[in-house]
Amino acid sequence: MARGPRRDEELWLDGDEEAPRPTASARKPLEGRAKTLAPESANGTVAQLFPNRGGVRLDSRPGIVLCNYRLATLAVRGERRERSPVCVGDRVRVEGDVIVGRCERRNALARLAPNARNPVVHVIAANVDVLVVVAAAREPDFTPGFVSRLLAAAAEQGVAGVVCANKADLLEPGAARPWTDFASAAAAVVECSARSGAGVAELDRLVRGKAAAFCGNSGVGKTSLLRRLLGDDSYGRVAELSAATGKGRHTTTGAILLPGPGSSTWIDTPGIMDFEGASSR
Repeated sequence: MARGPRRDEELWLDGDEEAPRPTASARKPLEGRAKTLAPESANGTVAQLFPNRGGVRLDSRPGIVLCNYRLATLAVRGERRERSPVCVGDRVRVEGDVIVGRCERRNALARLAPNARNPVVHVIAANVDVLVVVAAAREPDFTPGFVSRLLAAAAEQGVAGVVCANKADLLEPGAARPWTDFASAAAAVVECSARSGAGVAELDRLVRGKAAAFCGNSGVGKTSLLRRLLGDDSYGRVAELSAATGKGRHTTTGAILLPGPGSSTWIDTPGIMDFEGASSR
């Protein structure tokens, strides 16, 4: 028998895949928005999310620290519900091993969470300079409407847009290049191949030194491109952290914030099937 729509409280995963059954501690409704703190109060950045826990990169030391957060402390009632009071990219205050608050977001890339019976906002990433919409030149087919909606959401938040057509090495001579139409829509356009490395230097120029989120459908090669940009062939083959064990995992079910070269911070997100924008800060 096919499973029905997911319950609202199951929507902590970033992708559109089925979520595991929540534990008792994860069944509380995620009401409202997080309380905000002054920017100078922050001492870390959320790098990964799990039910009622987050992996935080502290300013004072390298690596990720797994922290709890209390909904009663972070969440306040608002017009719309967010499925988590913090998201990847949030600047937060950590005391001990608990996230006690987050700072005001300068922007947030958000959508309406899929399959929710009631409107729930899923914030994909916060505090970014650039949204890289990764699409495939071939396999899967390029979807202009999906790309347009992501770019519109970025523009509404004051985030620069980049359209990256990956797998350009699979194009036949003379094949159509519909992504070039976005070059006139205030978005940079780059063709590249994560497999061969062609065009990756141009993409690096657009995101180096910036906070960039990489979003797109499943199978377009977001993680492969980041592997090239990071110069780390092992990245994405084992995810950074498991909520249960603190060890690596072989599948990525949520967004991950990665330290790039210099001051770069890049957010890898799992594939999403569709995007309906929603404003959330």
